[in-house]
Amino acid sequence: MTKIQPVGIAGVGKYVPERRLTNRDLEAMVDTSDEWIVQRTGISERRIAAADESCSTVGVRAARAALEDARLTGKDIDLVLCCTVTGDQPFPATACRIGADIGAVNAGGFDISAACSGFLYGMQVGAQFVATGAARNVLVIGAEVLSRILDYKDRNTCVLFGDGAGAVILSPLERAGRGEYLGGSIGMEGGQEDVLCVPAGGSRKPASRETIEQGQHYMKMGGVKVFRFAVKVFADLVEQSMRPYGYDQLGLVIPHQVNQRIIEAAAERVGLPTSRFFVNIDRYGNTSAASVPIALTEAVEQGRVVKDKIVCMVAFGAGMAWGHVLLRW
Repeated sequence: MTKIQPVGIAGVGKYVPERRLTNRDLEAMVDTSDEWIVQRTGISERRIAAADESCSTVGVRAARAALEDARLTGKDIDLVLCCTVTGDQPFPATACRIGADIGAVNAGGFDISAACSGFLYGMQVGAQFVATGAARNVLVIGAEVLSRILDYKDRNTCVLFGDGAGAVILSPLERAGRGEYLGGSIGMEGGQEDVLCVPAGGSRKPASRETIEQGQHYMKMGGVKVFRFAVKVFADLVEQSMRPYGYDQLGLVIPHQVNQRIIEAAAERVGLPTSRFFVNIDRYGNTSAASVPIALTEAVEQGRVVKDKIVCMVAFGAGMAWGHVLLRW
């Protein structure tokens, strides 16, 4: 029988591109206003990748920061997981490119496509490898260059999303010394794949002149349904995951940075002050799979993560997929 060992966080890291796209900039591009965006989303600006940046390059920058934090090198990594929906290309996996660029010569790698929930899915996959001894150090990256799949004439989507990457290194807790992995969950509401999606470009609707002319390779979203779904799932995940521990053990909730109003509505629903939630959506917008690891890294850097208290991370998004992970710092 396989011996299960405790898993912890050995390192965290993030990278966001230099270019800032502000709400004022968007006013000149699409029918919107700074006031409209801030009131409905809480976003003031977002970062946009440079022309020579891609999913792998932003992922590499975050990975290197996590390696430095963990005092490891690429050779110490046994597995690279890249959580993304904007990989460099359909295949091979972007994780393989990242692994090569950081010198992870002893590692395997593959991508995880679960959109905004991707990083928390990746953490749970990586934790199983470490817990069972199949891997000693697992690099989990959430990286997105969403600006490449946005239609900047569609104000329903282009005002919401930005680019960036975050990463963690999972290791045996005895080495990591912090961030004990307590568990997590995954779920989905099937049959909702068209609520938030890129309609064309896959085997169901291959690229053609028609799909390009119709803009079907850009992201499409049904906002009202996503909002209602997110508030309910967000609140349920926090309540159910913390029930065995009690809110007195909760140090911080780090949610997927989807919308300020959603976060506030969910906080009210679970009866917690918004001060218990880490929010940086005003500066980065929604970076999909990158949002939780970027927020976790910033929370650690700012001293918001309290020793011996629980960090509850929750995410939800395309595919109507959701998940959570609990850490005891």
